[in-house]
Amino acid sequence: MISIHRKLFAAVIAVITYTSTLSAEAFTTSHSNSLDFQTSTSLNIFGGLKDAFANDDSLGKAKNAGLSNGPRYNDQVTVNGKPVPNVVVDQKISQVCNAARVKVPYNCQNGECGTCTIKMNGKKVRACVSKVPNGKCNIQTL
Repeated sequence: MISIHRKLFAAVIAVITYTSTLSAEAFTTSHSNSLDFQTSTSLNIFGGLKDAFANDDSLGKAKNAGLSNGPRYNDQVTVNGKPVPNVVVDQKISQVCNAARVKVPYNCQNGECGTCTIKMNGKKVRACVSKVPNGKCNIQTL
């Protein structure tokens, strides 16, 4: 285990030595013409990247990452005659029933078994895969 660490350390030293000999600017030393001079040991690795992450004004104003017009709400949704507020169009019927605190049995969660069958606007549908339409939506559990 120790020999692996020694080999790794030797490899790191070799890479540092090799890169410092390739790049004379890796360790910069600035001399002025006056008697006092300054010595800098900065690596200057990221000097060329300082503007890489600056904001680009040519792209225009940043857009909001959320929905452009917000969600569409349907205020005409009832579950067993009880109105349910804040229902979003295309929300799953199972979520609407949970919000109305109406228990609907589920088994497969993908519409194959028929355990979650309910009536929506008089038609039998599966609550786990059906979505709230835009407009009147009357949900009745069986």
